[in-house]
Amino acid sequence: MKKIFFSIAATFTFLVTAWAQTPEEILAKMDKAMEAAETAGLSMVMDLKIPILGTTTATMYMLGDKVRTETSLLGHKLITFSDGVTEWEYESKSNELTIKNAPADDSSPEAEMFEGITDGYDVTLKNETADAWYLVCKKSKDNTDKDDPSKMDLVVSKKTYLPISLSTKMQGVRLTLRDVVIGVDEKLLDFRVEDYPDAKIIDQR
Repeated sequence: MKKIFFSIAATFTFLVTAWAQTPEEILAKMDKAMEAAETAGLSMVMDLKIPILGTTTATMYMLGDKVRTETSLLGHKLITFSDGVTEWEYESKSNELTIKNAPADDSSPEAEMFEGITDGYDVTLKNETADAWYLVCKKSKDNTDKDDPSKMDLVVSKKTYLPISLSTKMQGVRLTLRDVVIGVDEKLLDFRVEDYPDAKIIDQR
């Protein structure tokens, strides 16, 4: 009986080890899952917890060259549209709509949002649940980029391999990226001047 018990235990140990995934495997599958954003686009939420001012929340929608960002702070809203050529910025407090040339950038924002995010970091698996892996990313000793935070916490979904959240602290500001969704309705990204009929238009082009 003892031999049978230990034999079964050894089999389960082997299976658990075989099914376990390393941080490198998890990140590779996350990168693969994020590739769908290049054609389908993505949306996500960014929280900035700023001392004294509180938390600023921005919701971003991205598809190809088109980007829409909605930011809320102290009861005011800032909505920005860009199609890679023109940028429209609406500020609710002043009720002003500013139109200007978009910054020159050949990159695809949704494709690069998480691409190489852990480069220059030593990644370890801190914990896992039935739904997610909890990874800790610590800045490598040979990473000399001063703009890189010393530590990041990354949570990856076991179901979709998409990032559930990425959080870090930089210069006293707590940054969290969360609620990543692949697939965006392009209509959300098209600016319509008729949606702001009473706004004062400032054309800086």
